[in-house]
Amino acid sequence: MKENHLKRAIDQGCIVAGMTLYTASPVLVEVLGYCGFDFVFIDTEHSALSVDMRLEHLIRAAEAANISTVVRVKANDEAMIRNAFEAGAQGVIIPHVKSRADVEAAIRSAKFPPRGIRGTAAEVRSACYGVGKFSWEEYIEYSNQNTMVIPLAEDKEFFDNIDEIIDVDGISAVNFGPSDLGMSLGLPLLYQLDSPIIKEYFNKLSTKAREKNIPLMCPVAPPTLEKAKELVEKGVRMLILRNDIFNFQGICQQLITNIIEPLKKSLCLYMEGGENML
Repeated sequence: MKENHLKRAIDQGCIVAGMTLYTASPVLVEVLGYCGFDFVFIDTEHSALSVDMRLEHLIRAAEAANISTVVRVKANDEAMIRNAFEAGAQGVIIPHVKSRADVEAAIRSAKFPPRGIRGTAAEVRSACYGVGKFSWEEYIEYSNQNTMVIPLAEDKEFFDNIDEIIDVDGISAVNFGPSDLGMSLGLPLLYQLDSPIIKEYFNKLSTKAREKNIPLMCPVAPPTLEKAKELVEKGVRMLILRNDIFNFQGICQQLITNIIEPLKKSLCLYMEGGENML
Protein backbone atom coordinates (compact mmCIF):
# COMPACT_ATOMS: atom_id res chain seq x y z
CA MET A 1 0.00 0.00 0.00
CA LYS A 2 1.12 3.54 -0.75
CA GLU A 3 1.92 5.62 2.32
CA ASN A 4 -0.43 8.52 3.05
CA HIS A 5 2.17 11.29 3.27
CA LEU A 6 -0.54 13.92 3.63
CA LYS A 7 -2.06 12.33 6.72
CA ARG A 8 1.35 11.82 8.28
CA ALA A 9 2.27 15.46 7.71
CA ILE A 10 -0.98 16.70 9.26
CA ASP A 11 -0.68 14.32 12.21
CA GLN A 12 2.80 15.73 12.83
CA GLY A 13 1.45 19.28 12.85
CA CYS A 14 3.02 20.32 9.55
CA ILE A 15 1.59 22.98 7.25
CA VAL A 16 0.58 21.68 3.82
CA ALA A 17 -0.51 23.64 0.77
CA GLY A 18 -2.73 22.62 -2.10
CA MET A 19 -4.92 23.89 -4.89
CA THR A 20 -8.42 22.98 -6.02
CA LEU A 21 -8.76 21.40 -9.45
CA TYR A 22 -11.91 22.06 -11.48
CA THR A 23 -10.61 21.40 -14.99
CA ALA A 24 -9.86 17.67 -14.55
CA SER A 25 -6.51 18.21 -16.28
CA PRO A 26 -3.85 15.61 -15.41
CA VAL A 27 -1.26 18.00 -16.84
CA LEU A 28 -2.14 20.63 -14.23
CA VAL A 29 -2.03 18.00 -11.49
CA GLU A 30 1.52 17.11 -12.51
CA VAL A 31 2.51 20.78 -12.71
CA LEU A 32 1.24 21.35 -9.16
CA GLY A 33 3.30 18.42 -7.93
CA TYR A 34 6.46 19.47 -9.75
CA CYS A 35 6.02 23.03 -8.45
CA GLY A 36 6.06 21.74 -4.89
CA PHE A 37 2.43 21.70 -3.74
CA ASP A 38 1.62 19.05 -1.15
CA PHE A 39 -1.86 18.10 -2.30
CA VAL A 40 -4.43 18.64 -5.01
CA PHE A 41 -8.08 19.10 -4.04
CA ILE A 42 -9.99 17.37 -6.85
CA ASP A 43 -13.49 18.82 -6.95
CA THR A 44 -16.28 16.65 -8.33
CA GLU A 45 -19.07 18.63 -6.63
CA HIS A 46 -18.68 21.79 -8.72
CA SER A 47 -17.34 20.26 -11.93
CA ALA A 48 -18.46 17.81 -14.58
CA LEU A 49 -15.98 15.28 -13.18
CA SER A 50 -17.40 12.17 -11.55
CA VAL A 51 -15.89 9.43 -9.42
CA ASP A 52 -14.91 7.45 -12.48
CA MET A 53 -11.99 6.42 -14.68
CA ARG A 54 -11.04 10.06 -15.26
CA LEU A 55 -10.59 10.46 -11.53
CA GLU A 56 -8.26 7.47 -11.53
CA HIS A 57 -6.15 9.13 -14.24
CA LEU A 58 -5.91 12.33 -12.18
CA ILE A 59 -4.75 10.36 -9.16
CA ARG A 60 -2.20 8.52 -11.31
CA ALA A 61 -0.88 11.90 -12.47
CA ALA A 62 -0.66 13.03 -8.85
CA GLU A 63 1.31 9.96 -7.87
CA ALA A 64 3.67 10.46 -10.82
CA ALA A 65 4.38 13.99 -9.58
CA ASN A 66 4.54 12.99 -5.88
CA ILE A 67 1.53 15.02 -4.76
CA SER A 68 -1.31 13.78 -2.51
CA THR A 69 -4.98 13.80 -3.48
CA VAL A 70 -8.17 14.67 -1.65
CA VAL A 71 -11.47 14.36 -3.49
CA ARG A 72 -14.58 16.38 -2.78
CA VAL A 73 -17.41 14.01 -3.65
CA LYS A 74 -20.71 15.30 -4.98
CA ALA A 75 -22.65 14.10 -1.94
CA ASN A 76 -22.36 12.18 1.30
CA ASP A 77 -22.85 8.96 -0.61
CA GLU A 78 -21.40 5.57 0.34
CA ALA A 79 -20.65 4.52 -3.23
CA MET A 80 -18.96 7.82 -4.16
CA ILE A 81 -16.81 7.76 -1.02
CA ARG A 82 -15.86 4.11 -1.53
CA ASN A 83 -15.03 4.57 -5.20
CA ALA A 84 -12.88 7.64 -4.50
CA PHE A 85 -10.77 5.64 -2.07
CA GLU A 86 -10.66 2.64 -4.42
CA ALA A 87 -9.30 4.97 -7.11
CA GLY A 88 -6.42 5.81 -4.78
CA ALA A 89 -7.44 9.07 -3.09
CA GLN A 90 -5.83 9.76 0.26
CA GLY A 91 -8.87 11.61 1.58
CA VAL A 92 -12.43 12.60 0.83
CA ILE A 93 -14.12 15.91 1.55
CA ILE A 94 -17.79 15.63 2.44
CA PRO A 95 -20.00 18.58 1.43
CA HIS A 96 -22.85 20.00 3.52
CA VAL A 97 -22.32 18.11 6.76
CA LYS A 98 -25.04 19.39 9.07
CA SER A 99 -25.28 16.87 11.89
CA ARG A 100 -23.48 14.21 13.88
CA ALA A 101 -25.37 11.59 11.86
CA ASP A 102 -23.96 13.04 8.61
CA VAL A 103 -20.33 12.75 9.67
CA GLU A 104 -20.87 9.33 11.23
CA ALA A 105 -22.34 8.11 7.93
CA ALA A 106 -19.35 9.46 6.00
CA ILE A 107 -16.87 7.74 8.32
CA ARG A 108 -18.76 4.45 8.12
CA SER A 109 -18.61 4.68 4.32
CA ALA A 110 -14.85 5.27 4.43
CA LYS A 111 -13.98 2.41 6.78
CA PHE A 112 -14.13 -1.35 6.39
CA PRO A 113 -15.96 -3.51 8.95
CA PRO A 114 -15.96 -3.64 11.89
CA ARG A 115 -15.38 0.16 11.92
CA GLY A 116 -17.69 0.85 9.00
CA ILE A 117 -19.64 -0.52 6.07
CA ARG A 118 -17.24 0.04 3.17
CA GLY A 119 -17.70 -2.62 0.53
CA THR A 120 -14.78 -4.93 -0.10
CA ALA A 121 -12.87 -5.83 -3.26
CA ALA A 122 -9.24 -6.71 -3.83
CA GLU A 123 -9.30 -6.04 -7.58
CA VAL A 124 -9.22 -2.24 -7.21
CA ARG A 125 -6.47 0.30 -7.66
CA SER A 126 -6.05 1.13 -3.96
CA ALA A 127 -5.33 -2.57 -3.32
CA CYS A 128 -2.82 -2.70 -6.21
CA TYR A 129 -5.41 -4.95 -7.85
CA GLY A 130 -4.56 -7.70 -5.38
CA VAL A 131 -1.34 -8.68 -7.12
CA GLY A 132 2.17 -9.25 -5.79
CA LYS A 133 2.68 -9.73 -2.06
CA PHE A 134 -0.82 -8.57 -1.30
CA SER A 135 -2.27 -9.16 2.15
CA TRP A 136 -6.01 -8.67 2.54
CA GLU A 137 -5.71 -8.26 6.30
CA GLU A 138 -2.98 -5.62 6.00
CA TYR A 139 -4.95 -3.76 3.35
CA ILE A 140 -8.05 -3.58 5.56
CA GLU A 141 -6.07 -2.45 8.60
CA TYR A 142 -4.02 0.09 6.66
CA SER A 143 -7.07 1.56 4.93
CA ASN A 144 -8.99 1.93 8.18
CA GLN A 145 -6.06 3.75 9.77
CA ASN A 146 -5.13 6.00 6.86
CA THR A 147 -8.25 7.00 4.92
CA MET A 148 -8.95 10.67 5.66
CA VAL A 149 -12.49 11.97 6.13
CA ILE A 150 -12.83 15.76 6.05
CA PRO A 151 -16.30 17.24 6.63
CA LEU A 152 -17.11 20.65 5.19
CA ALA A 153 -18.27 23.34 7.61
CA GLU A 154 -20.31 25.34 5.13
CA ASP A 155 -23.83 25.50 6.56
CA LYS A 156 -25.38 27.24 9.53
CA GLU A 157 -26.58 23.85 10.76
CA PHE A 158 -22.98 22.64 11.07
CA PHE A 159 -22.33 25.39 13.58
CA ASP A 160 -25.64 24.82 15.35
CA ASN A 161 -24.47 21.25 15.97
CA ILE A 162 -20.72 21.83 16.07
CA ASP A 163 -20.02 20.25 19.47
CA GLU A 164 -21.60 16.93 18.62
CA ILE A 165 -20.15 16.91 15.10
CA ILE A 166 -16.50 17.40 16.02
CA ASP A 167 -16.87 14.95 18.91
CA VAL A 168 -17.13 12.09 16.38
CA ASP A 169 -14.05 9.88 16.31
CA GLY A 170 -12.45 9.57 12.88
CA ILE A 171 -12.47 13.17 11.64
CA SER A 172 -9.10 13.91 10.02
CA ALA A 173 -9.66 17.66 9.56
CA VAL A 174 -12.50 20.13 9.02
CA ASN A 175 -12.72 22.21 5.87
CA PHE A 176 -14.15 25.72 6.31
CA GLY A 177 -16.32 26.86 3.37
CA PRO A 178 -16.89 30.62 3.63
CA SER A 179 -18.91 31.12 0.45
CA ASP A 180 -21.55 28.45 1.04
CA LEU A 181 -21.70 29.46 4.69
CA GLY A 182 -22.48 33.00 3.62
CA MET A 183 -25.26 31.75 1.34
CA SER A 184 -26.60 29.60 4.18
CA LEU A 185 -26.81 32.75 6.29
CA GLY A 186 -28.57 34.65 3.51
CA LEU A 187 -25.43 36.66 2.66
CA PRO A 188 -23.98 36.55 -0.90
CA LEU A 189 -20.36 36.71 0.28
CA LEU A 190 -17.88 35.06 -2.09
CA TYR A 191 -14.75 34.01 -0.16
CA GLN A 192 -15.08 36.98 2.19
CA LEU A 193 -13.04 35.67 5.12
CA ASP A 194 -12.75 39.20 6.52
CA SER A 195 -16.51 39.71 6.71
CA PRO A 196 -17.36 40.16 10.42
CA ILE A 197 -20.06 37.46 10.38
CA ILE A 198 -17.90 34.95 8.48
CA LYS A 199 -14.96 35.69 10.77
CA GLU A 200 -17.20 35.10 13.79
CA TYR A 201 -18.13 31.63 12.54
CA PHE A 202 -14.53 30.81 11.59
CA ASN A 203 -13.28 31.83 15.03
CA LYS A 204 -15.90 29.60 16.62
CA LEU A 205 -14.72 26.68 14.50
CA SER A 206 -11.08 27.46 15.28
CA THR A 207 -11.72 27.49 19.02
CA LYS A 208 -13.74 24.27 19.01
CA ALA A 209 -11.27 22.47 16.73
CA ARG A 210 -8.32 23.39 18.94
CA GLU A 211 -10.11 21.88 21.93
CA LYS A 212 -10.36 18.58 20.04
CA ASN A 213 -6.91 18.88 18.38
CA ILE A 214 -8.54 18.77 14.95
CA PRO A 215 -6.62 20.56 12.16
CA LEU A 216 -8.45 22.92 9.84
CA MET A 217 -8.50 23.26 6.07
CA CYS A 218 -9.36 26.62 4.53
CA PRO A 219 -9.00 28.66 1.32
CA VAL A 220 -6.46 31.46 1.54
CA ALA A 221 -8.60 34.40 0.43
CA PRO A 222 -7.10 36.69 -0.58
CA PRO A 223 -4.12 34.47 -1.50
CA THR A 224 -1.43 36.45 0.33
CA LEU A 225 1.34 35.58 2.77
CA GLU A 226 -0.31 37.73 5.44
CA LYS A 227 -3.63 35.89 5.14
CA ALA A 228 -1.89 32.50 5.15
CA LYS A 229 -0.02 33.39 8.36
CA GLU A 230 -3.26 34.59 9.96
CA LEU A 231 -5.02 31.32 9.13
CA VAL A 232 -2.13 29.20 10.40
CA GLU A 233 -2.25 31.05 13.71
CA LYS A 234 -5.93 30.05 13.92
CA GLY A 235 -5.18 26.35 13.49
CA VAL A 236 -5.31 25.92 9.72
CA ARG A 237 -2.88 23.22 8.61
CA MET A 238 -4.22 22.61 5.09
CA LEU A 239 -4.01 25.80 3.05
CA ILE A 240 -5.95 25.95 -0.21
CA LEU A 241 -4.37 28.39 -2.68
CA ARG A 242 -7.65 28.87 -4.53
CA ASN A 243 -8.23 26.88 -7.74
CA ASP A 244 -6.84 26.28 -11.21
CA ILE A 245 -9.44 28.38 -13.05
CA PHE A 246 -9.24 31.32 -10.63
CA ASN A 247 -5.45 31.37 -10.73
CA PHE A 248 -5.23 30.93 -14.50
CA GLN A 249 -7.76 33.67 -15.25
CA GLY A 250 -5.82 35.94 -12.87
CA ILE A 251 -2.62 35.36 -14.82
CA CYS A 252 -4.44 35.90 -18.11
CA GLN A 253 -5.94 39.17 -16.86
CA GLN A 254 -2.50 40.38 -15.77
CA LEU A 255 -1.11 39.65 -19.22
CA ILE A 256 -3.95 41.54 -20.86
CA THR A 257 -3.73 44.51 -18.47
CA ASN A 258 0.06 44.79 -18.26
CA ILE A 259 1.09 43.85 -21.79
CA ILE A 260 -1.61 43.47 -24.40
CA GLU A 261 -3.73 46.55 -23.66
CA PRO A 262 -0.74 48.98 -23.37
CA LEU A 263 0.77 47.45 -26.51
CA LYS A 264 -2.43 47.80 -28.51
CA LYS A 265 -2.89 51.34 -27.27
CA SER A 266 0.63 52.29 -28.27
CA LEU A 267 0.33 50.71 -31.69
CA CYS A 268 -2.98 52.44 -32.32
CA LEU A 269 -1.46 55.80 -31.42
CA TYR A 270 1.49 55.07 -33.68
CA MET A 271 -0.75 54.12 -36.57
CA GLU A 272 -2.97 57.16 -36.08
CA GLY A 273 -0.26 59.75 -35.40
CA GLY A 274 2.50 58.50 -37.58
CA GLU A 275 4.96 58.46 -34.68
CA ASN A 276 6.41 55.49 -32.92
CA MET A 277 4.91 55.68 -29.44
CA LEU A 278 6.75 52.54 -28.29
